[in-house]
Amino acid sequence: MKKILLFSSTLFCAFFLSMVAQAQVVGFVLNPQPIRGNYDIGIPASGWGVSLDTVVATGRLVIGRSAGGAAAGDSLACDTTLVNASAIAGKIAVLYRGNCEFGVKALAAQRAGAIGLIIINHSPGILNMAGGGVGAQVTIPLVLIGNAEGALIRPYIDGDSTVALIGQKRGAFRNDIGFSTGDLIRPMDMAVPRTQIQAAGDYIMKLGAIVRNYGIDTQNAITMNLVVDHTNLAGATNPVYNQTVTILTLVPGDSFIVRLNDYDPFTAGRGLYTLRYNVQSSTADDFDADNSNVQEFRITDTVYSKVRLDAQLNPLTSGGVRPTDATSGPYEYGVFYYSKVGGETRVDKIKFAFVTNAGFNLNNETVVAKVSRWDDGNGNEVIDAGEVFDIGEGFYTYTDTLGSGSIKTADITDIASQTNGVVLDTGVYILSTVYTGTQTGVFTSIGTGIDYTASSPEYNQYASPVYVSAWNANGFGADYVPVIVAITSEAPSVGVRDQGMDVRDLKVYPNPVGDRLWMNAVVRPGVQNLYWEVMDAAGKVMNTGSASGIMDGRWNGSLSTAELPAGLYILRMDAGSSSQFRKFVVVH
Repeated sequence: MKKILLFSSTLFCAFFLSMVAQAQVVGFVLNPQPIRGNYDIGIPASGWGVSLDTVVATGRLVIGRSAGGAAAGDSLACDTTLVNASAIAGKIAVLYRGNCEFGVKALAAQRAGAIGLIIINHSPGILNMAGGGVGAQVTIPLVLIGNAEGALIRPYIDGDSTVALIGQKRGAFRNDIGFSTGDLIRPMDMAVPRTQIQAAGDYIMKLGAIVRNYGIDTQNAITMNLVVDHTNLAGATNPVYNQTVTILTLVPGDSFIVRLNDYDPFTAGRGLYTLRYNVQSSTADDFDADNSNVQEFRITDTVYSKVRLDAQLNPLTSGGVRPTDATSGPYEYGVFYYSKVGGETRVDKIKFAFVTNAGFNLNNETVVAKVSRWDDGNGNEVIDAGEVFDIGEGFYTYTDTLGSGSIKTADITDIASQTNGVVLDTGVYILSTVYTGTQTGVFTSIGTGIDYTASSPEYNQYASPVYVSAWNANGFGADYVPVIVAITSEAPSVGVRDQGMDVRDLKVYPNPVGDRLWMNAVVRPGVQNLYWEVMDAAGKVMNTGSASGIMDGRWNGSLSTAELPAGLYILRMDAGSSSQFRKFVVVH
């Protein structure tokens, strides 16, 4: 859908992005050596605090202690005052999540003279922090880390020996070459079912990375290498790809796009593909935490996912997000599925996860899982009203209070036929969940360690759309992907390529329509006749038609809507054995 393209060639291309001062926000422990390294972090949500893209704090870590009341001595700082302010002044304060808003904790650290704040989560994973009522008063940088990471570094903090850097590390080190997860050009999915890769060329892996000089000094003789290993279903691992590119020089603040050879995974087939990115220069790196990155891709029997999976193909979850213009539900958040092999894949189930703040639970809440089709009839690459058509749905109602972060499953039903599962044509689909409740403490769980920022323009695809009062095709941006996984199967009566649905792709435009609706259909080879009918919202047939003599697998035609009253209609198109349905709206 997107038209923003990088660069490509039959071998590789490397291009300068002159003086691109890209943010590299980190939470990095400098010492002691046993815990030195980069940690996954959550950052303040938009609208409060300071932008971590422009500030950095480096200093010793000190646990904050609440001053008075029932919370005296704890590390929650919910009374906005810290009793050990003299020890915290000029240092990075460390507090724990719980019992009050993030903004209250940050303000307490700020008043104590802290130059920055690390909040340790009370549960695994991270999330972007809401500021609450006093967040606008906060002027120091702060980040959130997971509870396991907090437990790892806590003994060293108590030992008065831990120094960390939080915020923008650009220019903080003399020699610092690297890339972020969002700089990697990798497949736009973490897992795809084998029904989508049945021949060479069905799924091409575009590869490469944006290499950046974050340091103060010019770097020379930089090498970027990518190795791809394939582990088959029997557990045997073999290298299938290895390419190295040399960048002669990179001045401070500059970036270099390295576009590597494409790779077609059809020959290696099902299994796990491990992508190992590495970059080095001729000078020892002062910050080597972003010199290497490991990504994964799978061809599975049944699973489709844009988020990382464990060895059992269950999604890995992190914190949660919610649209900034939705203080609660209902809202819808999903992932795009670009189906290139039509009529072969049926979506049977959708797995998902939601998380809650302390004091909230999901008991008796209902989530709607949906399969929708996006037909960009006017070609403007924006999800306009009337372009998204729901074709499958399922429901899940929580029956306990332990739903936060747990993976749940909804069975999908074809809306038109009321049969189990929904078959996908060639086209663009949205797999989504709708939180139907109104609690302010409920959020969609997001994946961890994945960012499609560099990949999206390469593949000309979006990653994850969100809907409140209108659709935003880019969602929260490529760095957020909701935990939504599809369980698929082979479409009924399919086993040989080019069998299956007679009408494999159907588009209608414009939508909404005035006096004439145009139709574009892609049909199975050998189909020569098409039949259609237009029904109103109550199912009454308002118009019928047919076409014959189709020779090349494609057909274009139109029908008059001038006599139809304004309202919602359904077009059913078939070739005698199967039907496709599209909704459209008539306006006069």
